[in-house]
Amino acid sequence: MNRRERRLTSKRLGIMQYQQKLPLKKRLNLMHENIIAGKQMERENAEAVRQSINSQMEEKESQVVYALAEGIAKRKSIPVMDAMAEAQAEFDKVRKN
Repeated sequence: MNRRERRLTSKRLGIMQYQQKLPLKKRLNLMHENIIAGKQMERENAEAVRQSINSQMEEKESQVVYALAEGIAKRKSIPVMDAMAEAQAEFDKVRKN
């Protein structure tokens, strides 16, 4: 919901009139609580985005390691699961440089 929609919804529900009729101290307290709630939501969303990006990076890395393992398995004629350790070591070596 964007700002315009939130504003129209609050007008329809009468929230703006209710807030205008509140005493100043209560109105400021309400605004302070809204600011704190907004900052909390922002932190939660940032954490969710960070976790999503980390999971995508891990998925890409695992796909690269699997592709390396398949190549090693074909070259050495060994099972892919045995080649995974070598592929992981090779990937770590390349990633450090």
